[in-house]
Amino acid sequence: MSRFYQYLMLALLSLITSSVMANTAPSSEIQLKYHNTAAYMGLRVDLLPKELAAQLPEDVLVGQGIMVTGFTDNSPAEKAGIKPYDILLTYDRHALMHPQKFIELIRGDKPGREVKLKLVRKGKIITIPVTLTSQEYPLDDDQLDYQYNLQVLGYDGMRIKQLSKDDFRAEIRYLAPDGIVRRLRLSGSFKKITHDIYVNTELSAIAKHDLVKALTKRKNDEEGWFGKWIPFSDGNFSPSKMKKFGLER
Repeated sequence: MSRFYQYLMLALLSLITSSVMANTAPSSEIQLKYHNTAAYMGLRVDLLPKELAAQLPEDVLVGQGIMVTGFTDNSPAEKAGIKPYDILLTYDRHALMHPQKFIELIRGDKPGREVKLKLVRKGKIITIPVTLTSQEYPLDDDQLDYQYNLQVLGYDGMRIKQLSKDDFRAEIRYLAPDGIVRRLRLSGSFKKITHDIYVNTELSAIAKHDLVKALTKRKNDEEGWFGKWIPFSDGNFSPSKMKKFGLER
């Protein structure tokens, strides 16, 4: 075989491989969630009474400080030595001005990380390290809808893009048999994509039906959508929703 034909065969093989990967390989995967998990410190806190705020050392910022009012079950903060009525000043380097900020800092942190709490106790400023644990909490309404769609319908969101009269792009987010949420991308003619949908062994019967139905509607309509994505059926492919469910574009 001549060098020219060797190069030609390599080029064709590369194109075929790229096409297969683009059409079948999921861009991202995530395990279907049944609950949320966040860092946990086990503290109840409240705004600092004015009477106590007036007694804080002079180098404490005006408005800084929240008061520990109690502990929840298995509190890592209590185990670390935090006591009721301690006045928390900082969470690592973050000044604590309001209980809500304190809650947000914990929720946004990682379980297992050590946090340094600077606080006032009996007029003295001390620092106590607390190792965060984890806590499970329920899914919100959007996440419950997302879970329902995946478990009952087998998919959550699809979109179709038409490039020319018989050149389409299709995408669907679905629940695979192994419990992993994946995205399937398909491209080509109407006949090719519908064939690829029907022979796919991971999509549910409902997902296949709805995807072909959406593709057929796109093929039969002439509304000037060439070159544009039709919005996803449920809107759950917006960047904010994708990030929320752990799926990045």
